Amino acid sequence: MSIIFSRVRDKANLDKSLELRKKVFVVEQRVPEDRELDEYDNPERLDKDVFHFNVFKDDICISTARIVKEKEVKIQRVCVDKNYRGLGIGLYIMKELHKFIEDSGIKQATLSSQEHSIEFYKKLGYVEIGNPYLDAGILHKKMYLNFPF
Repeated sequence: MSIIFSRVRDKANLDKSLELRKKVFVVEQRVPEDRELDEYDNPERLDKDVFHFNVFKDDICISTARIVKEKEVKIQRVCVDKNYRGLGIGLYIMKELHKFIEDSGIKQATLSSQEHSIEFYKKLGYVEIGNPYLDAGILHKKMYLNFPF
């Protein structure tokens, strides 16, 4: 399986990311579209304070994520197409995101994990912070990872 990780640098590839996110979060998980898509999905913000990434197999976007750099650095909207889950794609995109974060000189990143993914992130070294909370009707937990790890 030939897998390609790429940084989103144009609207066409951002659209592929958003299409997969709609499929996973809006259709599968029933998150309202107006909660899923936000100001960080504006193509004019690419490579400024928001960095989007895709994983492709045979020109099909099978995984996506974004990093938002504000007061704290947040990994967000990590997802894998349901046809490619359980194949290590989630681990692959996270390792690539970690490389980007370390290469950028960032010392800590946070994420908001859905309850069913907490153990996955713990295996990557993430630590839970605070109490669980609901976001778009789904139980989440904030987590962080210090770099280098």
